[in-house]
Amino acid sequence: MLDTEVLSRTVPRALDVVTPLGEVRFAVRVGGWDVPARPELTWGLASGARLCRWRHDSVRLDVLCGATASGLPGVTRETAIFRVLAREDVGEFVVRAELAGAPDEDRIWESAFTAETADAAVSVGGPGADLLRRCSLAGQHVPPYWSRLVGGDVVERTGGRLTWRLPRVDRGDYAELWVTVAWSERGGDPGRAVDIDAARVRRELTQ
Repeated sequence: MLDTEVLSRTVPRALDVVTPLGEVRFAVRVGGWDVPARPELTWGLASGARLCRWRHDSVRLDVLCGATASGLPGVTRETAIFRVLAREDVGEFVVRAELAGAPDEDRIWESAFTAETADAAVSVGGPGADLLRRCSLAGQHVPPYWSRLVGGDVVERTGGRLTWRLPRVDRGDYAELWVTVAWSERGGDPGRAVDIDAARVRRELTQ
């Protein structure tokens, strides 16, 4: 993802995103391996973003995370881009993002939701099945065989939790999934900020 030789090491910490309604917490499982919350290695980027790395016998997981301008007044946005590099065949790639204690009246879409209280609104979202299939056919972000493996149930939504259950990643291939968290005061529109161009956001984070 990046040349770590030119980056400065920083203290590893969990990927959790702190919002006005609490923390959005991430959990990842790759090929039967439950990835620890704290990365093995972390580097800081000039943009203020972090590159986090976990290593396992069969896979390497890199996560590029940080804030970028949302382009919307009063909306703060942070994105985490998860990248799996398969050293051996990996049978599953699961990413969960959860806003603990999200109100029951959440607004929910295929692969995003918005939780709102009297003071603030928080949106969490990422790619849906159609977008993942389009990326696969275009040779972007995910393997070409995902176009026939990604089903309509690739994203599970339960209240303040989103779970992506992604197909296999063959040895030598890589796959990316991105999750964005955005928030504003009540009455704002953070839901618009989680529909991102992942390649563009990655460029902004790595500048």
